[in-house]
Amino acid sequence: MNHVHQVKTTNGGSYIDGVPALQWGQWKDCTLSCAISTLLNSLGMDASYEQVAGLTGSCYRFGMCYGWDPGSLIVNTSYAYLGFDSACGTADNAGRAFGLDFSAVGNAAERDDKVRQSIGAGVPVLCMGGYGAPEWCVITGYDVKDGISRYFGRSYFDDGAKEDELVTGNRYTVFSGYPGEWPEGFLTLCDRTCQPLNPLEALKVSLETCIRMFSPHPKMGYGAYEFMIHSLETDPMETHGSWNICMHFVALMDARKAAAIYLEESAALLSGGNASRLMQAAAMYRAMFDALSSVISYENMNMKQFDAGLPAGLKKDLVDALQRMVSLERQARVTVQAILDAWQA
Repeated sequence: MNHVHQVKTTNGGSYIDGVPALQWGQWKDCTLSCAISTLLNSLGMDASYEQVAGLTGSCYRFGMCYGWDPGSLIVNTSYAYLGFDSACGTADNAGRAFGLDFSAVGNAAERDDKVRQSIGAGVPVLCMGGYGAPEWCVITGYDVKDGISRYFGRSYFDDGAKEDELVTGNRYTVFSGYPGEWPEGFLTLCDRTCQPLNPLEALKVSLETCIRMFSPHPKMGYGAYEFMIHSLETDPMETHGSWNICMHFVALMDARKAAAIYLEESAALLSGGNASRLMQAAAMYRAMFDALSSVISYENMNMKQFDAGLPAGLKKDLVDALQRMVSLERQARVTVQAILDAWQA
């Protein structure tokens, strides 16, 4: 591995210098995929956000498990509801595509020791809920203050941090929520190498995840579309908060854009009919993105333009766009299934 960032010592600990900030509104709204790509990039690996979103399958996601609550957007919630083998679903597919294995540690003392070892080796650690709401972030360092170890890093909520919560020259945020939500499963170390997955096999896992993301469920996949459409048609939604509502449209646009890019770039791995089918699927995801982005602007949503609520006319346009997307989702899954049926690894 070619470590990009220097490890520096500080106040009885150490930190990985120069890990970039994680931010909303940058077309990286799946915090899991952004955290993983940030970790891989710090190890000198050219892993784009869209590639990681495709490998993890998060670019195909759509869930309203808790209704308009932001918790519905967390990828692991979606995976768990679908009954995947573990709550993290196919997150490991991204690491293994680059020859790295992720792992979790149940014992608290051992976990802290391994986190410190990983930082000392220049490898960030994935964590959910280190600071702010329970979203994915990266632990980049630790120090000792008043005899107590403090862990810090990058989260999507650093903009709201107080000055005394910002440490190091890079102004990393002290993780008041360390070790985060369910650390036995969600605090994730990148501590082992493995034989890199064949790129074709990694793509196949992604496409299989695409199909599974729309397994029958009342608030996942097609069920999520039905919930959202019904809410727009019948529920005034003021009680949910317009910002929470806008987050769901932002995340959906971000995911479908990432899917289109990932599938377009992956078509070169295939040949013949399957290469053509994959480009057709990519075009369908591009059309899903276009259907929604032609009605609402990603930038305006992030600038909270609709804090006062969604106008009735816009709600109708959103319903029309979502219905168009459902039709395209069904076509895409037929095409993806045809690719898998004709698969030649």
